[in-house]
Order: sequence, then C-alpha cells, then structure tokens
Amino acid sequence: MSEFLRKHWTYLIGAVLLHVVFVGVFGLTMLKFARKPQPVTLAIQAVVVDRSVIERTQRQQQRDRAQEREQQRQQQEAEQRKQQERREAEQKVEQQRQQEQKQREDQQRREVEEQQVREKQEAERKVQAEAERKAQVEAERQRKAEEERKRVAEIERKQKEEAERRKAADDTRAQQQREAELRKQLESEEGENELKQSDAYAAYRLMIARHIERYWNKPPSARAGVVCEVTITQAPTGSVLSVRAGECGDGAMRQSIEVAVQRASPLPTPEDPRLFDRTVILQFKPE
Repeated sequence: MSEFLRKHWTYLIGAVLLHVVFVGVFGLTMLKFARKPQPVTLAIQAVVVDRSVIERTQRQQQRDRAQEREQQRQQQEAEQRKQQERREAEQKVEQQRQQEQKQREDQQRREVEEQQVREKQEAERKVQAEAERKAQVEAERQRKAEEERKRVAEIERKQKEEAERRKAADDTRAQQQREAELRKQLESEEGENELKQSDAYAAYRLMIARHIERYWNKPPSARAGVVCEVTITQAPTGSVLSVRAGECGDGAMRQSIEVAVQRASPLPTPEDPRLFDRTVILQFKPE
C-alpha cells in the first residue's frame, strides 16, 4: 500500500482537491435553493502544485527504486557467490571422500584378488592331487573290472550252454504240450459240435424263444410269418447283456423284439451246464 501511495501521490492529491470543489459547489447550490440571499460572488479555493516539485519527487522515487534494485542485485550476487563457494566446498569434500572411498575399494580389490589367487593355487593343488588319486583308483578299478569281465564271461558262457540245453528241452516239452492241447481242443470242438446238434441243445434254444414270446407285445405293423434273427449276449446267470434284432419287418417290429428280450431277462438256464451258450442266435418266429 505504501508503495502504491509513493507512486501515485500526485493523482491522489488532485482527486482530493477535485472532490473538495464538488462538495463546495453542491453545498452552495443547496443554500441557494433554501433561501434567497443577496447575490454574492463565489470564491473557489485551489491549491497550486508546482510541477517541478512533482518531477523532482518522481526522479527521487526512481533513484530510490534503482538503488533498491541495485541493492537487491548485489544481495543476490553475494548469495549466489556464497552458494557457489558452498557448492565448490561440498564438491571438494565429496571428491576427497570419493577418492578415499576409491582407495579403500582398490585396497579391498587387491586383497580380494590376492586371496583369490591363493585360493586358486590351493584349488589347483587339490585338483592335481585328486586327479592323481582318481587315476590310481581308475587303474585299480580297470584291473578289477577286467578280472570281473573275464569271470562274468566265463559264467555267461556256461549259462548260455545251460540255457541252450534247457531251451531245447523246453521246446520239446512245449511242442508236446501244443500237440496235446490241439488234440484236446479238437476233441472239445467235436464234442461241442455234437452237443449243439443234439436235441437237448435244440430244446434249450426253444425254451428261450418261448420264454421271450411271453414278454412280446405284437406291434400293429407285424405281419404273419415274419422271421427275425436275434443275437443275444447273456451272463452265466441268464441276465441279458445285449440284444440285437436282424433285418426283419420294420423298425417297430425289431424294437418290439429287442424290448421283449430285455423284459424276459434273466433267460432260463439249461439243466446241463455244457449246453449254456454265452451268445445265442435265435430265429424268432412269433405265432
């Protein structure tokens, strides 16, 4: 605020004088309307301001501001010099610290390198000693290995001769056994064929067919005289594991037969276990 007054004091004085004049004129006017006095001559008081005084004051203010700016500049330069000197001192201290740190690190590195050289030499000595020991051990191992190889070769030769002798005997027994099993299989197949061609086997198959017919529901599309081949897989207990009807009639006919077989499970079992057949193929001819 003081700075503003110093810069604009001339304008402020003129504004104050101008307001005084306006107030005087306004007051006189009001008195004139209030009463009618004798005409008088109004006198306006004014203050005459010497311009040279204003100019000297302005020049003095400019010199003061210039001096203030110069003082501020000098203070800033002095502060900058102090900061520069402080930075330089800090840099010298830091350089000295870094140099000492580098010397310590160099000393430590030399000590580490010397220690590494000593350790390397000691390691090489140990490696050399270990290599010589391993060479001796390897030579002894090879000698023993050669003796063991010869011993094993002799054993393998004897075992091979014994194996060949046993193989010849086993081959002879296996050949005899295969011939016996083949004769037994042929006899079994002949017996099985005779059994399946017997009346008992036919009665067993017929019993299964009649059992299934009792569970069959005739579809509307069924035709008289239709014969369907049905393949049934069953467990030893007669439980139906799977069923498939061959090509006969339409899909409804085949499905009705398969459903009948599933509903008829378990199927009847024969009195003679030899007649049991895991896979039964029937010619299903429902009446």
